[in-house]
Amino acid sequence: MRWIIPLAIFSWTPAVGQETTSTMLAAEDAPAENLTLETAPFRQEIKLQCNFVTECVENEPCTETEFTPEITGIGGGLTADDLVVQAEMVTDAETVELLGVTSDKSLSLSGGTFAARHLMTITENGATRYTVHYADGPFVISYLGTCN
Repeated sequence: MRWIIPLAIFSWTPAVGQETTSTMLAAEDAPAENLTLETAPFRQEIKLQCNFVTECVENEPCTETEFTPEITGIGGGLTADDLVVQAEMVTDAETVELLGVTSDKSLSLSGGTFAARHLMTITENGATRYTVHYADGPFVISYLGTCN
């Protein structure tokens, strides 16, 4: 995956990283007008394993599930407190590209296609909500679980 999203677009969004590794570069190594996730002064690898135990489909009762996607990507920003994230979520059925931000060790990601929009929110303690909104119907599937 190529990390080429300019950080200037997202620099107004406050953010903080997940429990991962950070790298700091000298300010002269990444002039502000040329910042990308690859050249950001602060970068952070994102790697999370999710475990969803509850699935709720539209108006039906929720049921137990064993859905375990993996999220990998990179976060970058001007400071360790402000990170934009570009990631992939890999499941047994598909791979979805996601964009988002981190804040106080919480993470919010969204992406997908018009036909299936994905939204994931991970709190600092790992509690996670993931929904997929399908245009055909329309209908929604929600998952409850954790990502660490």
